[in-house]
Amino acid sequence: MELTVCPECRQPAEVEWRAVLESTDGPVEHAKVLCVRRHWFLLPTADLARRHDTVDGGREPARPFSRRSR
Repeated sequence: MELTVCPECRQPAEVEWRAVLESTDGPVEHAKVLCVRRHWFLLPTADLARRHDTVDGGREPARPFSRRSR
């Protein structure tokens, strides 16, 4: 079982399957993701949350620090 986070609600999600789909730029690997709230997505695997950003007690993954311009 491969786990990630839901792109919509940030809850735990399972990668149900992966497949390579053709595109105008060549083949792209995609994955179907289903979360505990029953949201599902078909998205490029490059857009999946990285392993260390995955499920951690329901908290959001760490985001890079950035300063706003004044």
